[in-house]
Amino acid sequence: MFILLVVGLVGIGVAVALLVPAKVLGAKEPPRPVTATVVESGSCGQGMDTVEWDAGGQKKQAKLDGCGHTKGETVEIINTGGEMVSSAASLPVGLPVGRRLTALLLCMAALAGGFYAFLFRYAPLRAPAVLPTPRRAELTS
Repeated sequence: MFILLVVGLVGIGVAVALLVPAKVLGAKEPPRPVTATVVESGSCGQGMDTVEWDAGGQKKQAKLDGCGHTKGETVEIINTGGEMVSSAASLPVGLPVGRRLTALLLCMAALAGGFYAFLFRYAPLRAPAVLPTPRRAELTS
């Protein structure tokens, strides 16, 4: 009965942890993609492309973490605040539930293993599955 209670509580915990938005748990807002124009094209293997975008009324330029774009091409970028920007297509899309799910499943496996060790170590000795049938005394008449 105790194991069913524990498994039920862990299941409820997993559901709550997966359904709670990451923002509630203190995760930062993901950066928003910005449309930029390729100003200078760098050949792959020798350099990187240079892009230009509008940031609050100012034109900014930075190196793009990629190569092979043509001059004048528009690309979606993510500005991380450094001297280099990344392509928006290179960032993962979706909720970051993989780490939380992995941690919760690891805890559940550890709990199950600990409970199994407890049962193995402290379980009372049980009677064998097949008991020998007692011999009946033959009645002599």
